[in-house]
Amino acid sequence: SRWGASDEAGASNLITPEKVLDAVKWIREGRIYRIGRVYEAGMPLFGARAFAVRIPGSPTGGPFGQNKLVYHDEFISTEIGQVGTQFDGLGHMGIEHRYYNGLKAEDFVAPTGLTKLSVDALPPIVTRGVLLDMAKHFGKPILNAGTAINRADILTAAVAQGVTIGKGDVVLFHTGWLNLVGDDDIRFMAGEPGLGLD
Repeated sequence: SRWGASDEAGASNLITPEKVLDAVKWIREGRIYRIGRVYEAGMPLFGARAFAVRIPGSPTGGPFGQNKLVYHDEFISTEIGQVGTQFDGLGHMGIEHRYYNGLKAEDFVAPTGLTKLSVDALPPIVTRGVLLDMAKHFGKPILNAGTAINRADILTAAVAQGVTIGKGDVVLFHTGWLNLVGDDDIRFMAGEPGLGLD
């Protein structure tokens, strides 16, 4: 890695304090946009994964003390990976058992979790976001599975949409793919458009 042999943060190293201060300058209306999806039993799931939430009894604890405090616990049964919206650490995927910065699985994978390259090694992501409408760029409401978004596509779409991409920005791609959720979950899970190799 250009940030050294022990780096676990990758390109998020570009989100410097100066970049955060620059990002704040772009705030005009203070609106918040949800980019994640709600975890629910009916969401598309990879393979045979499952997602179930139960409240075991009502209440699950109490009453305690003078105030007769009661509470509810949640029981969740699922796999964290490939269930709903997710944010992957650099240890999530590798090529032939090699991961970011040349690490081998044996160097950091343990039965209790990853000892390196997990999301906890990343800084908070507070930076400028750039949204590119790649569905519009390709002239389709929903890009096909396997559509590769390459550097030339990104640069052309940015110019056409009047935006610039700076070092340390987060680039979000609108592909139309999420429109399939609840409408064609089989197609949604069968593939997806995404970044090309270049």
